Amino acid sequence: MTHLLNWLLRIDSPDPEVQRRGKILVTLSSGIVAVLLTVGLTLTLFQPTVGRLVNLTLAVLVFGTAAVLGKKGLVTVGSYVLIILTSLGALSGEFLNPTSPFNTFYLIVSVLLASILLKPSQIWIVLGLCLLGIVGISRLIPTEIRAGGNFNTALSHLTVLLIVSALISFIGAQSLVSALNTANEARLQAEKAYQQLAELNASLEERVAERTAALQRLSDEQRATLLQLEQSLTTQQQLQRTIAELSVPVIPVRDDTLVIPLVGAATPELLEHLNHHALRAIEQYRARTLIIDVTGIAILDTHAAERLVQTAIAARLLGAETVVVGIRPEIAQTLVSLGTPLTYLRTAATLQAALFGQQSRLRG
Repeated sequence: MTHLLNWLLRIDSPDPEVQRRGKILVTLSSGIVAVLLTVGLTLTLFQPTVGRLVNLTLAVLVFGTAAVLGKKGLVTVGSYVLIILTSLGALSGEFLNPTSPFNTFYLIVSVLLASILLKPSQIWIVLGLCLLGIVGISRLIPTEIRAGGNFNTALSHLTVLLIVSALISFIGAQSLVSALNTANEARLQAEKAYQQLAELNASLEERVAERTAALQRLSDEQRATLLQLEQSLTTQQQLQRTIAELSVPVIPVRDDTLVIPLVGAATPELLEHLNHHALRAIEQYRARTLIIDVTGIAILDTHAAERLVQTAIAARLLGAETVVVGIRPEIAQTLVSLGTPLTYLRTAATLQAALFGQQSRLRG
């Protein structure tokens, strides 16, 4: 039932005003058809006559046609069909009962129908048709009947009543149209605002996507830069280890003699490498003599001198004698200031002297 009602009230027109009037026309015409097919047909069956059946059939066809026209979007045409039919019904009553002029008062229904089915300006057209119908009736009615006071008085009152009804209907219909136009404008503005909001949201989403992509690219670049820095740091550390190893070269000059020349500043790192490489080389080559050449050392502080003595002591524990060559006066003063017995160290002025002295001991 709901689907049938929705289909019946679906007007084929994009204009909201036409849709509104079309729904009224379809609803009104369909309701009248339903009444005719139930109540009217039932009354006709109780007193069946050809005239009643013809009138019922024609009324159903006319109102059904008005409903179809309204559903197709031809609301104005369908409304005029309904209004004209109502007006003819009111005027025909005067011919059926000419002694009673009050049948024409049903013309007010035509004006009321015009107020809800037509545009406000067309109410005056319907009023004009009704007034023409009244003039026509007054001409067609026999003179002896029109001479009666009631007839002319009734038509006069009907004319005034039609004009007042048309005026009131026009004002109401105009107010309704204005309200609907205002509501329609508000709806259009709301749709426009919604469209603008949707475009703004789309633009914002596009900006967010662009910012996200930019941040992602920046993150990728930073990640790549960090990877490069890590690789560079690893390379630098490897280079530093290589430099450290090269700064403490171990030179086996004989089967039992090792020479380690020191160059540069006597940093803790350099002395640590000296201790490590010297002890490992003594074990590897089974050396008996370790010659440390400090000619290339510019300054030897107290801490460095202590580390040098510790290396000599550790070498003695491995069975190797330590000879320090190239000692300058300031380095000698530093070694003396330690207060440590130098029995673990032998000294020589030059590397040649140390090697010659070792060779002499071997011969002796």
